[in-house]
Parts: sequence; structure tokens; C-alpha cells
Amino acid sequence: MSDTDGDAQRLARIQEVVTALIERRVALSLADLDTSLVAWRQGEIGALEAHDAVVRHANHAEALVKRVMAAAVHPDGVMRDAFDAGIISADEVREITGQEAEAIAPANALAEPEAPPPDKLTVVNDLLSRGPLLLHFDARRDDVQVPPRFAREPKLVLRFGHALSPPIPDLTVDDHGVSGTLTFGGVPFHCVLPWPAVFAAVQDGDQRGMVWPDDIPDDLIDAAGVTPDPRPHDPTPVPPPSRSKRPSHLKLVE
Repeated sequence: MSDTDGDAQRLARIQEVVTALIERRVALSLADLDTSLVAWRQGEIGALEAHDAVVRHANHAEALVKRVMAAAVHPDGVMRDAFDAGIISADEVREITGQEAEAIAPANALAEPEAPPPDKLTVVNDLLSRGPLLLHFDARRDDVQVPPRFAREPKLVLRFGHALSPPIPDLTVDDHGVSGTLTFGGVPFHCVLPWPAVFAAVQDGDQRGMVWPDDIPDDLIDAAGVTPDPRPHDPTPVPPPSRSKRPSHLKLVE
């Protein structure tokens, strides 16, 4: 066998190991997801909490692939990771890398990154660049400006975007929050949502987004449930916070 054939086989085997490494970690994440779905079917958790598990799995899987592929530029370290995970043997590590497994520094391709969640300004601007979004916020705060009839809502949802009908010509997203003139029943009103009031931002129709659990009002977290508003409204699912109890309804104001 030529050196070229040997290199090709080695690269193919490295790719197989990288794929197996990703599959191993995704399988663990799927097991966690399955546990959450079973709990939901048995009525132990709510639909929003189950949805949170789905979103969390999707985000983790996407981030995992990126981390492993980035680490793959140093294949020896990834082979050590695969050895530590029980995917390949010490003999295979030696055959692929020419080194003993214990002598190779791990790439830590499966390690969870220790990074703070993205800030609200970054998330909202990213979502707006993709299309309309739904902002979930506490309308009771003194610094929030919404129509008076909504000012006592602990969990209001407003829709923002650059190409809506009717449009929001003065839409502003800056260090202070989000503001713009929205139309409520044909009547315009200039809304102001400071960042401390916002606890979730979700892509309209996609459900991709971010929740900031620490900013969810405590009374929503502590409540076992909330009484649905008697007025017609669109229930809007949103990835829920990673905290024990949470309300099961959110209001989208048109």
C-alpha cells in the first residue's frame, strides 16, 4: 500500500472517530431530552418546560458539532478524547497518531464552554436581522411604556421587526432597550421596553431565541399557574427558563 493510500485511510478513520465522538455526546443529550419528554407525557412537567428541553438539545448539538470540528484541526488531541470516551482503543490511537494515548494532551472537544449567555442587545439585533421577533417582558415596571390597559401585565409579548405591516418606522434597539411605535387596534402607541424588563426574545415562527431566567418576575416563577386572560389572544410558546416553576401562558398583543 502506498503512502498516499495510507494517508487516505488514516484521514478516513479520523473522520469516523470524529463522527463517533459527536454521536456519542449527541446520544447523551438525546437521552436527557427523552427523559424530559417522558416526564411531559406523564404530566410531571409542562409543555413549555418540555419545549425548553428540545431547544436546549438543539442548541447543544449545534454547538457540539462546531467545537468538535474546530478541535479536529488537532486530530491527535481529538483521538485522545475519543480514547477517553471509550470510542477507540489504545492500539488504534497508536496506529493513527504514532503516539501512546497517555502522552497526548486531550483536545477537550466535548467540554462545555464556560461562557456567559449573550447579552440582550446582541441577541435581539441578531434575531431582527433574520426577521420579526417576539419580546417577552414585565409590563408592570415603571420604566416600561405600553398602552395603559396592558401596564399591569407581568408577561406581555410584543412583536417587533423591520418589515412589518403596519411598519415600525421609529424602531430603535440600543444600550437602553427596544422602543418603537406599535399599532394596537388601529391606534399607534410609542412603546419603550428597557432591557431589565425583557426576559425572553424569540424568533417569530421559528422559536429560536434566548431566555434570561434571572430577569423573569419572581411572582411568575413562584406561581403554580396563571388565569388565562378572558380576551382572545394568541398563545405563544417560548423556550422557558431553567427554573423550577413557571407560568404556562404568554400573551401576544396584536
